[in-house]
Amino acid sequence: MTVLGPDHFPAFFKAVHGYDPFPWQTRLAKQLVETGCWPTLLDLPTGAGKTAAIDIAVFHLACEADCGPERRAPLRILFVIDRRIVVDAAAERARKIVEALHSPMDEVVAEVARRLSLLSGDDEHPLDVVRLRGGAPQERDWARSPAQPLVAVSTVDQVGSRLLFRGYGVSPRMWPVHAGLAATVIAFCRGAAVGDAGREDWRGLFSDRR
Repeated sequence: MTVLGPDHFPAFFKAVHGYDPFPWQTRLAKQLVETGCWPTLLDLPTGAGKTAAIDIAVFHLACEADCGPERRAPLRILFVIDRRIVVDAAAERARKIVEALHSPMDEVVAEVARRLSLLSGDDEHPLDVVRLRGGAPQERDWARSPAQPLVAVSTVDQVGSRLLFRGYGVSPRMWPVHAGLAATVIAFCRGAAVGDAGREDWRGLFSDRR
């Protein structure tokens, strides 16, 4: 398999999670792969599967891994949430993707892993995951290489402190490194619930960064 396109997303998703994606997730993956543009807002009810934006962003990056300077998909995917327990759940989802990439049981997953490895330069690390939140051991490996495809799941204060060159638990010498890595991402920020239907804002930020 040498060509990876939007029609392969449902197979990738099902191979990782064991069930089919929602139709809106498939449509979003198709839109992203074809246009390279995220919507400004994902306005969806609770339980609609918004965290699957991680899967979609990883798949998009794999599709464009061989595009060189024309690549539109950022290497780092930053998922910002205001609750630690949700950070943990989103990080577990991202790690499930990594586990599938390490031991692919499907040709589409194997191709995604191969393409991501072209970017990382390491077959053992097609994708890394880091959890940034208080009350947990620090995970420092994510800053070892700017070329490493990465999913970072963070609370607001953790990423905010890095963008302000004052990263929590980060040495002053590494402040600019963490600021640069945190700024050159596609970021999803979960906003407060709004409206009687319990709908939430999920906004894509910095989506033009590489």
